[in-house]
Amino acid sequence: MQSWGTHPSGARRWRCRGCGTNAVWSREDNRARARRALFIAWLSGKRTLGEVAAARSVSKRTLVRWFAQAWTTPPRPHPPENVRVIVLDATSIEARRCVMLIAGDADRRSPVSWDMAARESAGSWTPFLSALRRAGASPPYVVCDAQKGLIKAIREVWPAARIQRCLIHVTRQARLWLTLRPKTRAGTELLGIVRALVSVRTRRQKRRWVRRFHRWQKRHAAFLKERTSGVGRWWYTHRKLRAVRSLLNNAIPDIFRFVSDPSVPRTSNHVEGGLNARIKELLRCHRGLPLKKKIALAAWYLHLRQGRKPTRNVT
Repeated sequence: MQSWGTHPSGARRWRCRGCGTNAVWSREDNRARARRALFIAWLSGKRTLGEVAAARSVSKRTLVRWFAQAWTTPPRPHPPENVRVIVLDATSIEARRCVMLIAGDADRRSPVSWDMAARESAGSWTPFLSALRRAGASPPYVVCDAQKGLIKAIREVWPAARIQRCLIHVTRQARLWLTLRPKTRAGTELLGIVRALVSVRTRRQKRRWVRRFHRWQKRHAAFLKERTSGVGRWWYTHRKLRAVRSLLNNAIPDIFRFVSDPSVPRTSNHVEGGLNARIKELLRCHRGLPLKKKIALAAWYLHLRQGRKPTRNVT
């Protein structure tokens, strides 16, 4: 065989000296590699399948055939053994049908592991965390949003791990109950205390914030005990204020771990904002996929992020 110019596609063409025929040869491994790269480029971008097909001068049906294997064999996670701080969160893949459980490495700024579940509960988190423990992960710190089922699973699988509650989840929930314009003096003061929470960085600031919150509780103790009576029953008049008080009291033991160890992130933004938000964006860009392909899409994206250069610190 001798080199005989190039094909219109740009591939090298070869000619047989004996029979005079010419052809383009291609290696199966190179072809599979190129199709996988094309799939990843489409998956991680915003172009539609039709736009990619037009750019490659093929039909959409051809692309569907090329991408079939990638959909049926999504990558599995390869969790590292030594993870000091794990960030846990879940994101919805399809409402009321499927959620993805995600564990991130706070130091490497990359996903550690992921799995699918019908819903976020202790029954789904426990086997997920147990698989991480079998892989060698036994982190001293876990950052999470303090969902009840997740806390129960952490206590069962990693009883020695210290939990850092996501500070943003606490302040967001408190503001939702208080509203931005509370109608009582106690509510206005408590909103100021909640807003000051995100400014705490040092031990001294922590002590000041805790003292300020405890003084608020004592000052308005009688106000918070006020009751409203109805027909045959009664209820606390300021239930939302009491709910925020309970939220902060329950959060205080686990919300200031980052003060003792500044390398521990204050929030779960690394997973929720850095991974979950991007997965939701990709699902919107490629909307219309069946559930099985949505799961594969999320798995491929996390697989790509697992081997990517670490991102900036998100606290």
